[in-house]
Amino acid sequence: MADENDRGSGLRTIALLKQIAESGNTFTIAQLSGKASLPPSSVHRLLQPLIKEGFVERGPSQSYRIGSELLRIASLVLRQVDAAVLARPILRRLWTEWEETSSLAVYKPTSRNAVVVEIIQTPHPLRFVIEPFTELSLTWGSLGRAILASLPPAEAEDAMRSPAAGPLSGQPPLTRAAMGEIIAEIQAQGFAQYRNEQVDAAGVAAPVFRADGSVLGSIGITAPAQRLRKELVPAMAKAVQAAAAELSATLGYGPP
Repeated sequence: MADENDRGSGLRTIALLKQIAESGNTFTIAQLSGKASLPPSSVHRLLQPLIKEGFVERGPSQSYRIGSELLRIASLVLRQVDAAVLARPILRRLWTEWEETSSLAVYKPTSRNAVVVEIIQTPHPLRFVIEPFTELSLTWGSLGRAILASLPPAEAEDAMRSPAAGPLSGQPPLTRAAMGEIIAEIQAQGFAQYRNEQVDAAGVAAPVFRADGSVLGSIGITAPAQRLRKELVPAMAKAVQAAAAELSATLGYGPP
């Protein structure tokens, strides 16, 4: 019964958020009640956690308006969607050159991880599969580590504070000293590389930056380690860096 009540409350909150998003600058409980087909008392109750979390703010004369937290989240979503659309032709060219899985991962500051938002899979039957919207650790794999090495030091430290085991191999988390060496190497060469012969996985990735210089995410190629031979890494890294730089420039970023 509790699960059903929670589910019903969640659905009512979603319905209310939809009406809030479509209500313009300000709105009242009576207006939301009519549009969402909910009793005023229910609207008032559902608004309280939204106000607490900054999704809704109180306005003058018993009115309400969209809160800064909801605007922030909407902005993050729009930036990710726009970046994914802009990345498609760039990833397509990378894929055409290498015929290996090419991806854009976007950094999620709130959870200190990344999510794959655009991907073109390799045509080879033997492949290292990454599904769209897969969440990635920042401490494992080239896509995550390229982002990690581009974060402000305090943010990177926070991301490494609770290291996870290898998602594919189950390998124990690396020590802070080992991660520090990996980050320094990535920063020095401008790209991240990852290889694990045990699970036959390898990858090369480079960071993508926004106009303000903050890291948006990373572009990378992933493939079976047996096919992504070590001697291919320099040329692949150059191509990946060029792709990441092109997307960064498209987003308005200019290197300092």
